[in-house]
Amino acid sequence: MEASGQNERYDSFDEYSSNKDIYERIRSEIGGDDYDSFPSGVLQEKEVNIDFIKKDCLKLRRYLINFNTKENCIKKNCCQYINYFLNNMIRDHYNSDTSIFNIYKTYINHGSNNYIKSLCASEINYMEINKYEKTKNLYITYDLYKIFMSNKYGNLCSQANSCAKTYNNLKTLYPELNDTKFCRALIDFKKVFETNEHISKGKCDSEIENLLSYPDSCNKLLQESNKMTLSSGHEAPVLEAQVESAGQVHLPKGDKIDEIPDDNTIPSGSLGSALPITLFSSGISVLLILLSLYKFTPLGHWLRLQTQRFNGVSEQFDGEQYEIQQHNSEFEEQNTEYDGYNITYSSL
Repeated sequence: MEASGQNERYDSFDEYSSNKDIYERIRSEIGGDDYDSFPSGVLQEKEVNIDFIKKDCLKLRRYLINFNTKENCIKKNCCQYINYFLNNMIRDHYNSDTSIFNIYKTYINHGSNNYIKSLCASEINYMEINKYEKTKNLYITYDLYKIFMSNKYGNLCSQANSCAKTYNNLKTLYPELNDTKFCRALIDFKKVFETNEHISKGKCDSEIENLLSYPDSCNKLLQESNKMTLSSGHEAPVLEAQVESAGQVHLPKGDKIDEIPDDNTIPSGSLGSALPITLFSSGISVLLILLSLYKFTPLGHWLRLQTQRFNGVSEQFDGEQYEIQQHNSEFEEQNTEYDGYNITYSSL
């Protein structure tokens, strides 16, 4: 809130209610000592309404001192409230005499008021008429709702209806709004009003006007404002990138993910060594089948007779039995070796 106009905004209902309560309280705290300490030269050559002007300045000071830190003042939007109050005093009580407003500015910038100067000096400014009227009409709506909330005067439903009518009148007064902050204030108050327990539970039934939606021009303004906020902050591309990258794993440049072989895939290095073993085992199996046919079937018996007939080789048959045993022994050794290989591979 350092630069005038850049961060100005309208009070929300809660801010307005809090600031007004503070102001109403400090009004009764102004005493003789305050008047005695009033700095000379501030009133310049003013000759009329001197006491009233002094009191306005003293209330300004006492109000701002109530906010013991700048952060607290900013949080409550205290400068904008008191600036509106001073503008209201000039128009309603001093016939829009801007020279009196200049006295207010001189007072807050006086060397004896360094603290309040640091809080709000740059934000005490004479408001142009359109801004002032919009602020006044909004705050009248707040005042009516504040009366309704206090439950002190008359019929609650009648008070709530007066507030609703005043709010709806804002749409008639300002059908084409070009003030994003005013639109935001209207939206926020509509939410406050409609969520009030008395209103939301329909205790007044049809006695209360429904709050009109804020003007369509407000919709467009807020949408454009949101787009500008996103584009200036480059948030949309970041969000889009986050969506696109969802579920992906990103590694530092140069890092690799080793491929994990499928359980049924044999590494190429192992394939070369496994192939000869497979072929050898297949050959042994075929040989065993042939030998079994030779030994245990009629065909084998006939072949043995033919062999004995032509060669007289009973001894040769014994030799073949020995050879079969040798082949069986080799097969068992090779098969054991292959099983061991399989165990080794499975453990990788």
